[in-house]
Amino acid sequence: MKKVKHILILTPGFPSDENDSVCIPPLQDFLLHFKEAFPQVQFTIIAFHYPFDKSFYKWHDMFVLSLRGKNLKRDKIFVWDGALTMAKYLYGQNRLDIVHSLWLGECAFIGNRIAAKYKIRHICTLMGQDVSPKNIYLKMLNKRKIEIVALSENQSKAFEKITGRNVDKKIFWGVPAQKYDYSSKREIDLIGVGSLIPLKNFKLMIKTIKILKKDFPEINCKLIGAGNQANELKKLCKENNLEKNIEFLGKQSRDSVFEYMRRSKILFHPSTFEGSGMVFAEALANGMHIVSFNVGYAQKNSNWQIANSDEEMISNVKRLLSSALNHTAQNLFPIEKTINDYAKLYGLIN
Repeated sequence: MKKVKHILILTPGFPSDENDSVCIPPLQDFLLHFKEAFPQVQFTIIAFHYPFDKSFYKWHDMFVLSLRGKNLKRDKIFVWDGALTMAKYLYGQNRLDIVHSLWLGECAFIGNRIAAKYKIRHICTLMGQDVSPKNIYLKMLNKRKIEIVALSENQSKAFEKITGRNVDKKIFWGVPAQKYDYSSKREIDLIGVGSLIPLKNFKLMIKTIKILKKDFPEINCKLIGAGNQANELKKLCKENNLEKNIEFLGKQSRDSVFEYMRRSKILFHPSTFEGSGMVFAEALANGMHIVSFNVGYAQKNSNWQIANSDEEMISNVKRLLSSALNHTAQNLFPIEKTINDYAKLYGLIN
């Protein structure tokens, strides 16, 4: 079995520095823990669009090239050419073994060209809304030449339904075990974490709190995230006299999100679609209960209530708030398994 030495990561964005915790957290966790387990493997990262103001830099001793596309359609051809030029340089140095793209989009499109030209393997990890009939790249790409990785069973089924093809592997993004005081007080009843966009369906959270306030007048909720629906949600909150019950916290660092999780009883996640839902894994690892629909990682267990309707979402929250809850951490998605599964896929171990 060939010992892989150098892997090229193609991604739309990447952390601008080592303090940037909010840009694709699962990729950050993966790279850091993979390098710890397999220090002989070198990663080079090409970020197509973000950071906007950097070009060449190092992130935890990994070389990063940002092409600074800024999500501008008019610059796509220059971004793609930059990625191809960098791949040519790396191959010329005899330092390129696998190309690994994130999202079945332009990164996978360029990844296919690199893999074909240099006769190397191309792995693509599906990330979320790229598994959609509206994704033009699903039709443009020769998916038979890509090793497709799904993050969850739900995502795998969606991909098969759209393309008629099974994924090659299912590997979840894992989270590290969290250390905290299990006996700490949890004064926050509900917390929502995610982009404030229609897909995340946070209007249902406001509806839920409005209904539950009749039985729990002091219900205490926090909503973490930013997005184009923020003002609409705040207006809805005000119209329903919930300003004392719901606090909008905006975008927070990952460490700050974890601190709020450790003070909270229930993650209320009403999203109608998730490729994985990293927030699920993070919530369980921080001792929370979850109420959600059957999306992404969803799997029913003692700390996870899966609903089939808005009414079930609301009734599940009411039942949990009326119960004595156990907040022992559960790590159903350990980072160690993610590393092991990708090490096998890369050909590093049997």
